[in-house]
Amino acid sequence: MLTYEEVLNMNYYKKTTYTGWMGGMRFLIKREQPEVPEGQEPIAPFFHVWVWPGPYIFSETPAEKKLTAQFPFTEEGKRQAVDWINSQYEEHASLWPKQKTDEKP
Repeated sequence: MLTYEEVLNMNYYKKTTYTGWMGGMRFLIKREQPEVPEGQEPIAPFFHVWVWPGPYIFSETPAEKKLTAQFPFTEEGKRQAVDWINSQYEEHASLWPKQKTDEKP
């Protein structure tokens, strides 16, 4: 299972994304800052999280194979993202290939 310590500190996400592999399931955690039209209230940044069956990278996986969620860009939101990734791993165990070279249709 993914742990809170493994997903690094908040400053990391201000510059890049975090990706990983867990028992056939790939995941990506990204900080997003929505663009707001001039004159409107700024929208708070958030964690955008995806999971999908391996072995392929995010850009090579069809959108319909990806599961996604969003969480506040806070320490609590980071914990929620980790909990969500772990729950997806357990709830959709049949989707994840057992080896990096396995593919699911």
